[in-house]
Amino acid sequence: MLHFEVDVDPSRFGYPVEALLWLEVAPAALGEVTRALSRHDAVAFAAVTTGRASVFAMVQCRDPGALYDYLAVELAALPGIGRMETALVQRRAKRAGPLLLPVTAGRRGGATGTARPDSGQRHRPGGPGHTP
Repeated sequence: MLHFEVDVDPSRFGYPVEALLWLEVAPAALGEVTRALSRHDAVAFAAVTTGRASVFAMVQCRDPGALYDYLAVELAALPGIGRMETALVQRRAKRAGPLLLPVTAGRRGGATGTARPDSGQRHRPGGPGHTP
């Protein structure tokens, strides 16, 4: 079985403006807001989070005017959003992707197999195998 994951730079398809959104959403409106975000074309990623902002989203737009329209029209129409913080992404150092860790053969409760030694796979700080 083969499984492919493709990570494409949205700017190559005419969406060079990327913004990160932190939304403070009333608890009663979380379901409605997140369902709506999942249908918005501009939203590349959305998640319910903990902390002051209860929803985090990443949006991609064709230009600053399209971002403004998204924020002022589509997002503003959603009930329950009390406060929003927006940050434009200036430069992306790494896009989201799977965390690749070497797998220990025979480890109880885990997958079996091994990673290729030349694959460049590393443990991330704070992840399994991390020594403080």
